[in-house]
Amino acid sequence: MTRTQFNDQWNRDFAGLSSLAGVPMPNYDDFRISERMLEDYLDIFRGFNSREGEIGMPYDHPFFDANGNSLLGYKPCIKYILIGEARPQQVAPRLNDCNGDEANTFFYNVNHIGTIINISGREYRNPTPWLNAPRLNWGCPPFQPCPSNKIQTLLCLASKGVLLLDLFLYAISYSTKLRNTLNNNGTTRSFWDNPTNPYSLSNRIAAINGLLCKDWDLSLVAPCIISGHIINPINGFPPIAVIPAGLHPTQFRTLMPDPTRCPLGGNYRKVTVSAAGTPTQNLINLSF
Repeated sequence: MTRTQFNDQWNRDFAGLSSLAGVPMPNYDDFRISERMLEDYLDIFRGFNSREGEIGMPYDHPFFDANGNSLLGYKPCIKYILIGEARPQQVAPRLNDCNGDEANTFFYNVNHIGTIINISGREYRNPTPWLNAPRLNWGCPPFQPCPSNKIQTLLCLASKGVLLLDLFLYAISYSTKLRNTLNNNGTTRSFWDNPTNPYSLSNRIAAINGLLCKDWDLSLVAPCIISGHIINPINGFPPIAVIPAGLHPTQFRTLMPDPTRCPLGGNYRKVTVSAAGTPTQNLINLSF
């Protein structure tokens, strides 16, 4: 996505929302670097290092050696797509002894390992279930305490065919009010399958369709207000239409009630978010 598209998308879908009064548009360069980190991960499925030139990345390609060889050693295909909400807002880093950033948790930044933070004598746990639940479900190693650990976690997830894609491109705070507004004004639908939205899921998945397994499928790990809105048939969200179609069209609204699932999506197998508001290993496992 170009800077102009990034700006235009913000002005069209976010800048005018009353619930965002006073919230500045996020930095495009931060977005571009984060998207390059996602592309680094996709390179595992491509089988080659697609970085071109110097783009100000904070580290060398984490999944290929200096000779351009994949650290995984082979090309997997994408079988399990998890749909999140948005990249978390980045805060001031808190580096440990091996340069792991314990304060930040972006899925594809290998420096972001998250942990328990001590604030004024009290400990708080960073919200890392979006990585930890998939890791546990697919039997991958812990991503702490160092970037080298997280590289191995992501390589393992890639070997299983796992890909996380966020619905929205802006790293801002998504309140309940904002989520409801995005649902009600059609923005959530636009980012799902609008062909004129360059960041819609349908466009982004179509762009990597050559990396998909023939039996690929999709589940929702976004907060329940978003996931429940997408999955509820009354709102008219169709399955993502790409070739290969995979299992997604026939599995999308499979019913599987579970009392641990969040109420708005409680009946639907593809919603993996618990009543506590985060995805769980068990619900991800049931969803595929």
